[in-house]
Amino acid sequence: MKAVNFIDREREMEILSREWRKRPSFVVLYGRRRVGKTRLMREFSKDKRTFFFTFPEAIKEVQMREFKRAVASFLGDELILKVETDNWFDLLSYLADRADDCLVVLDEFTYAIKSDRKILSDLQRIWDGTLGEKNVMLVISGSLLGMMWDDVLSYASPLYGRRTRSIHLRPLNYTNALKFFQEREYGIKAYMLVGGVPPYLRLASRYSSVEEFVREEFLSDYGLFYDEPYVILGEELRELKTYFSILRAIAEGNRRLERIANYLGLPARSVYPYLETLMRLGLVERETPLLGSRKVSLYRISDPVLLVWFLLTYPQMADIASGTAGLDNLYRVFSVRFEDLAREFLITKRPVEFETLGRWWFKGEEIDIVAINGNVANLIEVKWRNLSGREARRVLRDLESKSKFVRFEGSFRFGVIAKEVEDKEELSREGYLVWDLGDFL
Repeated sequence: MKAVNFIDREREMEILSREWRKRPSFVVLYGRRRVGKTRLMREFSKDKRTFFFTFPEAIKEVQMREFKRAVASFLGDELILKVETDNWFDLLSYLADRADDCLVVLDEFTYAIKSDRKILSDLQRIWDGTLGEKNVMLVISGSLLGMMWDDVLSYASPLYGRRTRSIHLRPLNYTNALKFFQEREYGIKAYMLVGGVPPYLRLASRYSSVEEFVREEFLSDYGLFYDEPYVILGEELRELKTYFSILRAIAEGNRRLERIANYLGLPARSVYPYLETLMRLGLVERETPLLGSRKVSLYRISDPVLLVWFLLTYPQMADIASGTAGLDNLYRVFSVRFEDLAREFLITKRPVEFETLGRWWFKGEEIDIVAINGNVANLIEVKWRNLSGREARRVLRDLESKSKFVRFEGSFRFGVIAKEVEDKEELSREGYLVWDLGDFL
């Protein structure tokens, strides 16, 4: 396996460095599990005097015992080990009184909130009374997004108004994800399967083929992704059966609110709050058609691992148990994810200028990508297959026919994105927009 160094995060490192120079500073760092928050702070802290404590997912008494040990080690002072208290304020005060010209990182802070919400007001008092007057940079990070938004970032939080910066750390984009792989086409496919979460990419890089990776990690009861959705959803959500049913409904093609509700046998008004929660967590997205009615919404699973799991793993649970699960639905997975990748390619590489980007649909007609630049609308079809010159022209003619239904005052350009396009240069000379995987790499 190719050795992987710390990849990307230049922008985040620059922001953190700026906050370090402007001490006292208070940074809130949040993002989904395994996205790289701890690694980012470890890299940032390398040349700094740092108190780094990761709260374990444990009861308060265990957390406080581990915290005292970490403080004793950092200060070279074992007196704190003798402090008897059930109050976070006492322990935080002990650290704050003796810490200066340093970085203080409270990692996985949401686990502390789960065991004792009073730590929020205790930390607020410590910042207002001590740390906020010192040459200190405080960073609190957390993976439980709902708790970070509600208890740390919201107006109702005791910490509201104290932070000097918040950073929502997101998965890597595909260009940085490819740095995990020696064979770049395989890297593209692995990225479509697992997204830009570094540990997922590192795991995928151990394999040499998509088929082997999927069989071992998605279609085996010993695979990482066999039960990963339960971990992803279980930490954040209750009523898992309802959320799983909603995601299954969307995966099976029920993308309108009414159809999702019918699938569950519930009224739409009672289903929508669940969808809102999934959207808030970045697991589901709501789409409205560009150049169409904003009242017409479709829902899609935006987390790649959840999408693959509901399309490939979940329907074959019995087959996985008997060792007969197959890859028949893998093409559908790539077809869906290639559209996402195509949009990311246009956003990242900017091979054509645009101001707004989205999808369009109307009465059974769909266009995968609409990219508008002034009075020009670029209409682009995305195909997860190799296209001959004749097939590409057929796709482009179909787009021209669909354009008659698109309400747009300006002119149209037509394009296609596929795995590979024959006669690509000739089509480009004719004024069409044509890209394939070779352009992505």
